[in-house]
Amino acid sequence: MKNILALILCLMFVNPSWAARSQPAAVASAPIAVSAVAASAPLALEATSMVTLAGEEIFRVQASPVASLSVQARVNLIKSNIQTFADSKVDIKKLKVLEGPEGAAIGTADGVLLVITEQDAKLENKTTLELAISVLGKVQTAVEDYRTKHTWKTYAIGAAFSILSIIGLWQALLWNSRAFEWLTRKALTVHDFWKSGIHFKGIEVLSSTRIENIVLLALKSLRIFVVLLCLYFFLPLILSFFPETRKLSSTIFDYLLTPFASIFYTLVKYIPNLFYIFVIGVIANYILKLISYVFTLIEHGDLKFDWFYEDWARPTYQIVRFLVIVTALISAYPYIPGSSSEAFQGVGLVLGAIISFASSSAISNIVAGVILTYTRAFRLNDRIQVGETVGDVVEKTLLVTRVKTIKHVVITIPNSLVMGTQIINFSTSAAEGRGVILHTSVTIGYDVAWKQVESLLIAAALKTDKLLKTPAPFVLQTSLDDWYVAYEINAYTKEPELMAVIYSELHKNIQEEFDVAGVEIMSPHYMTLRDGNASTVPSVLGAPGYTTPAFTVRDVK
Repeated sequence: MKNILALILCLMFVNPSWAARSQPAAVASAPIAVSAVAASAPLALEATSMVTLAGEEIFRVQASPVASLSVQARVNLIKSNIQTFADSKVDIKKLKVLEGPEGAAIGTADGVLLVITEQDAKLENKTTLELAISVLGKVQTAVEDYRTKHTWKTYAIGAAFSILSIIGLWQALLWNSRAFEWLTRKALTVHDFWKSGIHFKGIEVLSSTRIENIVLLALKSLRIFVVLLCLYFFLPLILSFFPETRKLSSTIFDYLLTPFASIFYTLVKYIPNLFYIFVIGVIANYILKLISYVFTLIEHGDLKFDWFYEDWARPTYQIVRFLVIVTALISAYPYIPGSSSEAFQGVGLVLGAIISFASSSAISNIVAGVILTYTRAFRLNDRIQVGETVGDVVEKTLLVTRVKTIKHVVITIPNSLVMGTQIINFSTSAAEGRGVILHTSVTIGYDVAWKQVESLLIAAALKTDKLLKTPAPFVLQTSLDDWYVAYEINAYTKEPELMAVIYSELHKNIQEEFDVAGVEIMSPHYMTLRDGNASTVPSVLGAPGYTTPAFTVRDVK
């Protein structure tokens, strides 16, 4: 209670001129000499030339031909005179317009408050008398309002309302405390409600204990915010009950109200711009739907052009979609709130520089992806070889190409590397003309006739599934080496994606054909010392009753 009374006394006596107002000040008995008062006028400059009384605007001084006073000195002089008159007990009805040597004056028979010159009237586009009458009315109104507010009754009412406000604040804080204590007790039951925590796709995102801690922290923060909000509104309310602090009350309250009001008015101001952005977004959306529909028809073969391939549809749609979105953003940019501000433009410039530096490799990949698409180097599901990687194309994008090898390993290759490497497309070769040729080599000794070797290789190729009978397989003798001849069997196939299986079966058939014919395959380089041993043909070595003879050395003299 003592603290509350002390606060009330501080608010009541916050104005140091309270004691002075308790003793009425009389207006000087003699007319105020302008030059004399000017000598004692404060020399401190203010930010405006407006004459005010307790915040009420009365008269704007724009020129000062009076007694060679500066504009600010004249403002201070008039303020001092009006303040002295307002603090006195002189009836405001005694204020009249008086004729003076320098123009129309406003004052009483005992003194002059201010002088209206012809230059003042000319600047206001009025006559001297008209301006004097207008200023007289404002002075009387301001003085009457000032005296009404600065009475014992006003301060008593202010003190009473302050006490009620303090009680209200105490009750608000009390109920706030009780409410959050109740909410805290309820929050402790969250642990039981969320026993298993929060999971996403089988992964625990938040345990029950963490959920409880988060809820308690949120309640604690909210409680502090509510208390600060109550105190913030309470302080301007108390200050608004007393004339001396009423203006300060408005200033403090505006600290919170002004940002929200500014945001609100800014949003209202930008409502037409938001309408433009909405229209641009709707138009762009329907254009994208139309483009998607057209390219879907092309991709499915329902809409055909002689000069446009079906596999171009998807990447072309992505490029056109990107261009439409960029065009829409550029069109909407001027209507974005704050787009014209230097800060917004500076951030945009910095982001543009960062993107340009960081995306150099991405741009090169995109360019390479576009070139690969429209040159039709390969398509989805094609069997290709890029460098040492052989496999089927499972995905094509503007940035990378993904190839699944015969070992079912997906390899991601940047398009810039694909563009800079030799690309072998087996599927395209197989689809066009006779097909793709698969080949393998064997080396046979000179003791075997080449006609027999060629017939055996062709027979093995004809037995191999997935190798075409027409065109017929053929054999090339690729080299005549020191100890053997290199033969190459070539056969056509239309299914290069099965080449690993085809090669395996072809090699097995070659071994079987040569085994039956009793011909040794000297691949790779083969060296042996024999002493009556049979050949290395599997059918001979595996014959029933065959025993490998012992190795002997004879000394021939």
